[in-house]
This record gives sequence, C-alpha cells and structure tokens, in this order.
Amino acid sequence: MPLSSIVFYLCFMKKELVNTLRDFNRFYTTVLGVVNNHILESDYSLTEARIIYEVNEQEGITARAIKEKLQIDEGYMSRMVAKLVKQGILKKNQSKEDKRIFALALTAKGRQIAADINRQSDEQVKSLVKHLDTKEREQLAGLIMQVKQLLEKGNAEK
Repeated sequence: MPLSSIVFYLCFMKKELVNTLRDFNRFYTTVLGVVNNHILESDYSLTEARIIYEVNEQEGITARAIKEKLQIDEGYMSRMVAKLVKQGILKKNQSKEDKRIFALALTAKGRQIAADINRQSDEQVKSLVKHLDTKEREQLAGLIMQVKQLLEKGNAEK
C-alpha cells in the first residue's frame, strides 16, 4: 500500500475516532441530563454534584485535591465551595498544622443530598440498562472498563 494511502487511512481513522467519541459524549451527556445545567433533576450542577460526591467519598479532602482531581479552575472551585458552604451543604475545618488548609466535610444536609443524588444516579443507570439481559450487561460493563483503561493510559503518560 502506498505511503499516501496509509497516511490518508490513518487521518481518516483519527477523524472517525474523534467523531465517534464526540457523538458518544453528546449522547451520554443528554442521557445524564447535564445539558440542562442540573443533574438528576436536582438543584445542583454536575460540578457541584461531583464536589459533593468527592467530599462524601473522602471526608476531610481539601478543595485543592478536588480541583486537581476534576481539573477545574481554582477560582471556579473556590466559588463552588463557598456556595455549598453558604447553602449549609459543606463545612470547612481549618487545619491545626497549617491555617491555610481547610478540610471539607458534609453537613447533615449535605449527607442527605449526597444520598439522594447517589440513589437517583443508581436508578438512572438501572433504567438505562433495564432492557439488557445479563450477558449484555456484563458485555457493557467490560467495554466501559476497557474504554476507561485505554483513555487513562494517555493520562498516565502525561
């Protein structure tokens, strides 16, 4: 096969992959309902819900750690934390060792919101795959794990 044909094929495949990934992203963000700026018919944006999730999963995590994990702007993260604190969802506990560091924790209200969002998210996924039989569900789970591993491989190299 001539080199020009190989180059054309590789460029075409890259474009196809880009189009396929972008198409899937549009499909899945619509399924999740994040296009409406709120997730799971809640009062919270996807970013706010993720912050709540991260604090729920790792009480005492810092805003900086969440910012790095989610790869979001520091100012935006600061505004989101301030908003969630003002709403009584998060509380900030100042470190005894370093007064500049604040560990985040959920309030009772925040824990209830986290539980509600997790329950709604579980129900959404169950509804999305309810038409699949056991073999298809296992196949889907395997494909999702494979996609995640392939995409994480690129992040590990950075």
